[in-house]
Amino acid sequence: MRKKRRCYKIWHKTKTASDRNEYKEARRNARRNVALAQEKTRQELVNELESIAGKQNVYRVAKQMAKSRQDVVGVNCVKDANRSVGRKDQVKEEWRKYMEKLLNEENIWDNATTCEKVEGPCELIRRDEILKALRMMKKSKVAGPTGIVGNVYG
Repeated sequence: MRKKRRCYKIWHKTKTASDRNEYKEARRNARRNVALAQEKTRQELVNELESIAGKQNVYRVAKQMAKSRQDVVGVNCVKDANRSVGRKDQVKEEWRKYMEKLLNEENIWDNATTCEKVEGPCELIRRDEILKALRMMKKSKVAGPTGIVGNVYG
């Protein structure tokens, strides 16, 4: 993996064909090594499950595998201001306190930011700019929010 990363950085800087080929070879080797490591892990799991002790724990292992693939849906505990873990029924209250503090906190503003004021009419769009934009649009595409399609200008 480190060799692949190093080869990529070199190729990215030099943009030469030889460095690109070296990077591609390193990438191929890294993928091969990852696949071999995954296969080794799978074989170890299979060997463990085929043993006598593994046959007794097959449902436990299957349950763990299913649980590890699930998304995290809820929050069981949240730390309060004293960094102590609250109970499940206190989660909403702690979130409310946190958001209230976050949204009502005053920030220091030094008014150092300056920008030029823009006054007067905005720049007019010229006809040649519109025609150029229409030529650049792809043909046979669905109209966007404006309702203009690229087929307007042949």
